[in-house]
Amino acid sequence: MKTCRLFHVITGAALAAAIQGQALAQHVALADPIPGPIPASPAQVGLETVMTGLVSPVTGAVAPGDRTHLYVADQPGQVWRVPIANRDDGDDDDNPANRQPELFLDVSRLLVPLGLGPGKYDERGLLGIAFHPQFKSNGLFYTFTSQPVKGTADFSTMPAGVAPNCQSVVTEWRVQRPGRRNSPVDLSSARELLRIDKPQFNHNGGALVFGADQMLYVALGDGGGADDEGVGHAPEGNAQSLAPGNVLGKILRIDPLGRNAANGKYGIPPDNPFAGKLGADEIFAYGFRNPFRMTFDGDGRLVAGDVGQNMIEEVDVVTAGANYGWHVKEGTFLFDGAGTNAPGFVYADSPGLPAGLTDPIAQYDHTDAAGQPAARTAVIGGYVYRGHQLRQLRGQYVFGDYSGSNGGRLFVLGRNNQVQNLAVAGRDPLGLAVLGFARDDRDELYLLASSTGTLLGKTGVVMKLVRAPR
Repeated sequence: MKTCRLFHVITGAALAAAIQGQALAQHVALADPIPGPIPASPAQVGLETVMTGLVSPVTGAVAPGDRTHLYVADQPGQVWRVPIANRDDGDDDDNPANRQPELFLDVSRLLVPLGLGPGKYDERGLLGIAFHPQFKSNGLFYTFTSQPVKGTADFSTMPAGVAPNCQSVVTEWRVQRPGRRNSPVDLSSARELLRIDKPQFNHNGGALVFGADQMLYVALGDGGGADDEGVGHAPEGNAQSLAPGNVLGKILRIDPLGRNAANGKYGIPPDNPFAGKLGADEIFAYGFRNPFRMTFDGDGRLVAGDVGQNMIEEVDVVTAGANYGWHVKEGTFLFDGAGTNAPGFVYADSPGLPAGLTDPIAQYDHTDAAGQPAARTAVIGGYVYRGHQLRQLRGQYVFGDYSGSNGGRLFVLGRNNQVQNLAVAGRDPLGLAVLGFARDDRDELYLLASSTGTLLGKTGVVMKLVRAPR
């Protein structure tokens, strides 16, 4: 497995020339960009079931001040308060075996109708949840949802007279009694921060995370379709565009408690890299295809898994103002869009070039991910492990691959950011589609998965990563 270096060079005329040259050249697709299998990690884990009966659990979060629950977002629109073990293991009231998951919030009535075709595949729905760092005192938390078109969006790339597929919405909520244990949500508190037109149903992003700066980071995909082109996509691709109103293919950074944004509903941090640039004030970084999951690690680095198209999946360390290359590159490989009537492809490994693009810290190709090409292979970003139960994983980034009904994979980044398979005791193959990860108050990790990888059935599970049986 090849690893790749990290570059961050200011964009300019050289990048524009490289893009133009790429479009004019004749290229040959690489059948196996990264030869050889993904090696095995020396570590091994077990899985302990925490909750069953979900449809498609995609993310989880911890509410500051609540040490005994995970808040798990199920894609059809429910947030569940899931009991987990407390530091005080001797308190029977805090023993998760004595308690059942509780419905914390149901936003299904707000969502666009979900489930495409008989398999019920969909990338829309309830995709993100984050609690404000001061949640214990202010009771605020935030959701990312896919909603029907409702009025004029704050941001749009759609041509006049063309309706979007849906709108991505970030909403603020408040619990009724901040600081009180298990306080219910005040449903009348819902306040939209921003609404974004989506050209197609896929590539929504959806991750929400707070940094140590107490700013809210919002991940957005390129708008959908393929090759970042077509209706609702800029000529250079949404991910590469910094035109006014185009926030697709970006990670945004906003102050949810501020009010100086154009719509008056949130704040623009003055140190944002493009603050003052018309229509780009919110942008923290750009050049992403579908950064479905991201998180801050223990060192304050923002780490994202950016889902690739036909061949390369990547892990990025996201820094202010950086351009992560899509659709000029997929991973460290140059990408040819092949025009509107053919699928794009990678054709040459080019770490560090063109100048102005930031390469991933790690990548793998689709053949390696599941042993054979998979139609819906997709990297699922995770967390750097900082817990205490799995000492062999300390300091390593734990993540996975969706792989649909083919069965997902768990990975870690080993020495020199080498992608390694993380074996699960008693499960080879895993037999589950990997949908997301969560981290509890003690920095232990949880796998969110299902048997179908779609919205079909109630096979969704929450499983804690534990020591493998001897």
